[in-house]
Amino acid sequence: MRVLLIILFLLLTTTVVADSAGCPKYKRKSYRHWIDRDRDCQKARHEVLIAESISPVGFKTSKGCRVVSGSWNDPYSGKTIADATKLDIDHMVPLKEAHESGGHAWDVYRKRDYANDLSDPNTLIAVDRGLNRQKGAGDPAEWLPPNKAYQAEYAQAWVAVKLKWGLTADAKEIEVLRTLLGADADLPIMAEECSGAINPLSAKLPVAEVDCSAKKYCKDMSICDEARVYLIQCGMKNLDRDGDGVPCEALCD
Repeated sequence: MRVLLIILFLLLTTTVVADSAGCPKYKRKSYRHWIDRDRDCQKARHEVLIAESISPVGFKTSKGCRVVSGSWNDPYSGKTIADATKLDIDHMVPLKEAHESGGHAWDVYRKRDYANDLSDPNTLIAVDRGLNRQKGAGDPAEWLPPNKAYQAEYAQAWVAVKLKWGLTADAKEIEVLRTLLGADADLPIMAEECSGAINPLSAKLPVAEVDCSAKKYCKDMSICDEARVYLIQCGMKNLDRDGDGVPCEALCD
């Protein structure tokens, strides 16, 4: 039964990607952030601020949840910033760029994991707020940090993130990356944005039947995949009380 549930979950949550005409429209809310994965009251933004400050950080309250001060070397400008409100946590490869480079095929959980990835210091970085918003969703062919001394390192980090997450790069992007890193650099696979590889799993495939009356509450679920199946197949919204698409968060976070 557990195997059937897992198979059903994969069939239900795998995105069916559009054809070569394009990919599903990017929706920022699909890449849920920021989350507190380890439940220590510090969401991913504040975890990054703590990790990257070169001096002890100050918190808004004694609970130690929200960082308000510290000392951060902003690589985009080359300046040091002490006020946390002047910083954004930048997705090195912006969410929209990731979406159009292959992330559109991810399910909601992988999108969430990408948007909150603390496992690799290349993925999330504390930077000058104004420069991050200037960057927007631009790739290296459209935007590079004004701090020229950092541009090659920026390109290396960009490539590292794309390779880790299996994302592609378009022709102009590849050209700029080769200029910065050299002709022999290991680069992402080249493909035009939203080139739309077809997903072999289709919503038309038959799926295993689930007895929706068998289980009703998170306490009845033994694994996260099982909770996801009951949420999606049976429509049990009580498993997802905050409506973020993640059921039974004690199991699934």
